[in-house]
Amino acid sequence: MQREDLAVSCDGIDLACSYLAGEGSRGVVVLLHGIPSVSPPEPGDTGYPGWAEDLATNGWTAVWADLRAVRTSPGFFSIEGWVRDALAVVASIRRLEGAEDLPLVLVGSSAGGCVSAEVVRRGAAVDALALMGAPAEWLFFALDGSAGVKRITEEAGMALAPDVLEDPTSWAAEFETITTEESIADVTIPTLIVHGTADDVVPVDHAHRIAARAQQAELVILEGAQHILRKEPRAREVLNDWLNRTLG
Repeated sequence: MQREDLAVSCDGIDLACSYLAGEGSRGVVVLLHGIPSVSPPEPGDTGYPGWAEDLATNGWTAVWADLRAVRTSPGFFSIEGWVRDALAVVASIRRLEGAEDLPLVLVGSSAGGCVSAEVVRRGAAVDALALMGAPAEWLFFALDGSAGVKRITEEAGMALAPDVLEDPTSWAAEFETITTEESIADVTIPTLIVHGTADDVVPVDHAHRIAARAQQAELVILEGAQHILRKEPRAREVLNDWLNRTLG
């Protein structure tokens, strides 16, 4: 199994994006990350490449991307920018030889879940959606733009545009208009919602709120699971089972 780079450009920004193709791929699974942390990874944490390898081993073409301002991708962070980035990732996959007609599922973790739901709402060529620890609404950013700026620059280590640093009002307003709770109401494709009861970042009631607005969603609550569900074996098992039943 060989890692390949996928050319993705959005707003003049070349995004870091890679994929692993499972033998006789049954479909494409796109992993979208949440807000990063400046904290070093835990020992043994293989991150999204490790999760992609697990999915590829199970017969899927697994794609992961660093959205703008994350890790090696340049640019300034905004939630609208992330949505456009994710739309560009999906479009690039649909141009990839051999993947044009394969079923495609977005798997969004935390803030990536909000982005994924909005991407589907905007009409991207997506066949199924999985939300892992996604917030129904934003717990930061929109309520206090200055606090949101501090959270992004200091705790997440992402760059913001100079005009945002000067006045974050418009930047923060995007978090009021792009929320999972609102986007999911217009999503008509099969949807999986997974959340842990021990999530200390996004309270578990957010999963119930999202499910209540969804048109067709399967809700799975994992007792004792924490926020980063990609590191939770039960969450991966739930996702794999759902993929097999929904797209397999």
